Amino acid sequence: MAQETKAMERISTGIGEMDKLIEGGYPRERSILISGGPGVGKTIAALQYVNKACESGLSCIYLATEETPEELIIQANQLSLPLSKYVENGLLTIEPVLSERMEDIQWQRAKTPARAIFKKPLDCISKSKADVIVLDNLGSYTLDVTMGAFREQMDLLIHTIRKKQMSSLIISDETLTERYNNVALYSVHGAIHMFKRENPFTGNVERLINVMKMRGTKTPLGYVKYIIDENGINIQNPKISK
Repeated sequence: MAQETKAMERISTGIGEMDKLIEGGYPRERSILISGGPGVGKTIAALQYVNKACESGLSCIYLATEETPEELIIQANQLSLPLSKYVENGLLTIEPVLSERMEDIQWQRAKTPARAIFKKPLDCISKSKADVIVLDNLGSYTLDVTMGAFREQMDLLIHTIRKKQMSSLIISDETLTERYNNVALYSVHGAIHMFKRENPFTGNVERLINVMKMRGTKTPLGYVKYIIDENGINIQNPKISK
């Protein structure tokens, strides 16, 4: 008798219609990369993901390199996401690494060996017992880094996360993925690109999601339209756009 294949466990994206499009959410204990330009909602997607993970009883750590914990809590409150409650009860830790990354910039300018590029994230991952980790934003650590060093460090980062049996969401600027010719996509289990474009028929600017890869998951082949409102990211129409 053939052995039954165990279904892949998943964690909700925090966006209901998005879960339906990728078989229930992001694969558990895997690393997912979200990339995009400014104003597409990358951090909002991360906050919705963390909120849903905490709601499910998973412990989370959020490495914030571009905003203070206070700013993230304010943004979450505006979206009616009770992250402050999860911080208070210990389910969520927001690491204030905005100031620490200034040291990373100094190391990179001094041409520090590649192992120091993701020093702070790797230290946090090594010490943490969290189920979920969010790194927002990857680009903050990669100034003046060669492509070879970046690929090595991405592989090390993902390997360390996998070894700790964590689920991770890594946020990246669009400029970073372009600078390194999308090599980060080869390191991660899944990759999502969020972007804006002008609708050629209406002339209106619309926001779209492209699920570039998600191993072991049936994914939409076209672009998925979404909006950002007071509740965060919502799939406006589950139909796929070309």
